[in-house]
Amino acid sequence: MNVSSQKWTNDSVKAIIVGSFATLFEWYDYALYGYFAPVIARQFFPSEDSYLSLLMTFAAFATGFIVRPLGAVFFGYLGDRLGRKYALSLSVILMAVPTAIIGVLPTYSDIGALAPILLILIRVTQGLAVGGNYGGAFVFVIEHAPDNKKCLAGSCLMVGTIGGILVGSAMAALLSWVMDPESLADWGWRIPFVLGLLATLAGLYMRKKVPETPEFEAQKNLTDLAKIPAGDVFKYHKKRLVTAVMSILPDVIGIYVMFFFMTTYLTEMVGWEMNTALTVNTINLCLMVAIIPFFGWLSDIVRPIRVMRWVAISFIITAIPCFILLSEYQGVLAVLAQTVFAISIGAYYGSMPAAIVSFFPTELRYSASALSFNISAAIFGGSTPWVCTWLIRSTDIIISPAFYLVLTGLVTSVALMRMAKCETQQSI
Repeated sequence: MNVSSQKWTNDSVKAIIVGSFATLFEWYDYALYGYFAPVIARQFFPSEDSYLSLLMTFAAFATGFIVRPLGAVFFGYLGDRLGRKYALSLSVILMAVPTAIIGVLPTYSDIGALAPILLILIRVTQGLAVGGNYGGAFVFVIEHAPDNKKCLAGSCLMVGTIGGILVGSAMAALLSWVMDPESLADWGWRIPFVLGLLATLAGLYMRKKVPETPEFEAQKNLTDLAKIPAGDVFKYHKKRLVTAVMSILPDVIGIYVMFFFMTTYLTEMVGWEMNTALTVNTINLCLMVAIIPFFGWLSDIVRPIRVMRWVAISFIITAIPCFILLSEYQGVLAVLAQTVFAISIGAYYGSMPAAIVSFFPTELRYSASALSFNISAAIFGGSTPWVCTWLIRSTDIIISPAFYLVLTGLVTSVALMRMAKCETQQSI
């Protein structure tokens, strides 16, 4: 059901701005773990084998992803039954509190094995919260948007998502420049985690000041709402769910290879200084934030699935050459190599959200979208840093993460063919 107009309204603009800021804070919280992985490895998973410490750290990172589908089911129920903004605002608040707790959590040297156990429990809580946000936030913003601007609206939310990752990267880079390595590893890394508590303000504002989406209100008044929305998704739309999950791979694999794992890759495996790696990461995240709305605007004109196909092909063609540059150079060529991926992923972020959200019916949209994004993230995204570390260790090939990106492009291309076929059948 589509009840949107062709023009922006005050409510739709407010929804996009607040939704983007809420997502920015939430992903800032989530990104910090990836940027401080080398420090967290030494503080919570100490070992004489640095690779083993990183593997355990990234395994803990992955636990937050494993539970994200459960968060999608729970918050999907709230979003499809009680309203989009109710579910979304609650997920933002639930994300902020455990992030701040990480900032005051005792380390292995303080309380022994209890420290990594508590860290994993916090990661699980964060995973549940992100399961309610990622996917559901797209529904909230895109349902508020005019008919002919839904890709642009979804891209604005992705600006918030990448903006949060960018702020996390900038904060980590700033601390690495102004603090000596010993102080940063001892206590400085805690500062940005505690500041993540600010996200609660965005969640509370959304709860009180932003209206519900018009499409949800119309659907609620016209039909009986599904008693168990996630169950109906698996029962009636499982093929579409699988297609959507595979279509999201350049997001969940691409971003975690190029902007979460990359800092660890460049510092621990290639030999860069941490402040240099974080600065390069931050520069390219700035570029990505700048270009995402352009590709959202373009996708509203040329159809989002066409832009998504271009990106899948670019993964296949550019992954190996770019990783060769990253592993062999530390100058302009290395920066440009990551820039290629920043442009590709930025293009995908401009087109993908609206394509996934519109792929499912309104009455199940929050659950279906959240499940699609979070199943993909749980299976492929959270494991990506671990897989990349394992590939390098087991093959002794420093560019082996590039092979994973090539495979991502191939699988996504097949999924997009299926999505285009479903769209064609739906329009007939």
